[in-house]
Amino acid sequence: MKYLRIELRYPPDLIHPVHRLIDESDDVDRDVLLHGTILNGQDDTFLFYVEGDIEVYADTLRSVDRIREFEVTRIDETGHYVFLTQRRDAVDEAMFGPLQRAGVVVVPPIDFRPNGIAHLTVIGNGEALRGALAELPERIETSVLRIGEYDWRQDLFDPGLTARQFDALAAAVEIGYYESPRAATVEDVAEWIDASPSTASEHLRKAESAMMTAFMELRELS
Repeated sequence: MKYLRIELRYPPDLIHPVHRLIDESDDVDRDVLLHGTILNGQDDTFLFYVEGDIEVYADTLRSVDRIREFEVTRIDETGHYVFLTQRRDAVDEAMFGPLQRAGVVVVPPIDFRPNGIAHLTVIGNGEALRGALAELPERIETSVLRIGEYDWRQDLFDPGLTARQFDALAAAVEIGYYESPRAATVEDVAEWIDASPSTASEHLRKAESAMMTAFMELRELS
């Protein structure tokens, strides 16, 4: 069974106010849609995982008229679940419609990143997947990042990196920071992600720690 890893790029005027918070504030590091219920009515219910200052996130929710109600559950110092119901708008209709069809399944989570970017995985047969992609709104730029045979076990390994940690790690791999001998320095990584060397180094250290911890947990499951 084929899967597609898709990147969606929303133009500024179509970004949800809550997801825009990731761009405009350093207080929220991660906003991930874990599950959702979309019915025939006008209200949809979602479960998000949010990492960062939950009070800032909650204040943003209160400022959005579409949000009917929400409930926050604390996990640890920075991680929270947010269970909310919101009124569907035209952007939601345009996005949900093509993906709600026979032969296509959206596999959570959907990871909302800076600059209006969302990453999601869809599985299904070729014809249905092609039809869904073709009908997504033209103003939302759609890119297929990966195509492969779906294996649910790949989801067991989730180190929970923030967007900036992921960007730093991806840049480090791309430019040869992890080659032996090294083909790049922390300064090179910093230049790629437009950060100071100290910030790039911190992102890499935290990403490496999270990767190793998640890997060892995966080994314990096997």
